[in-house]
Amino acid sequence: MSNGDLLEDLRSNRQRVVVPDRDDPLLQQTTNTPKKPEQITDLDESDNLSKVSVNKVPTQQEESSNCDEELDNYPSKLKRLTIRLDEEICLQLDAVCSRQTLTAETLIESLFCQCDANPNLMKKVLKDAKERYKKRKQAGVKKRVASMQQKYGD
Repeated sequence: MSNGDLLEDLRSNRQRVVVPDRDDPLLQQTTNTPKKPEQITDLDESDNLSKVSVNKVPTQQEESSNCDEELDNYPSKLKRLTIRLDEEICLQLDAVCSRQTLTAETLIESLFCQCDANPNLMKKVLKDAKERYKKRKQAGVKKRVASMQQKYGD
């Protein structure tokens, strides 16, 4: 007996179970015909409709135009900027942002705007920034020299 004959024997001898149809309530609901307009009764004038307040629901077009107007007030383009900060300053920045429910980006934007509006404050900030920049450059050079000495070993 070959494998092909065995497969044919199994296919020919198998009996499928026949399951009777069942009533499906969901199908019955969809087959019901919808009510015709004449079957729907009108409200009597005696019903007190003055107590019912009707709020005007804005159309999709009105909502869209309102949303567009609001979006025009926001900055049109945002640029992603990855920055590296001193670890201690980063922790302090996170703490301030957390307490004030701000993001670091919005806080930095606001700080820059305030500095830009106040020239004396901007001078102080730029002086401090230049000192920090010089220190980081020196630290980078020292690290690079140490790494080269370790790699090439004098």
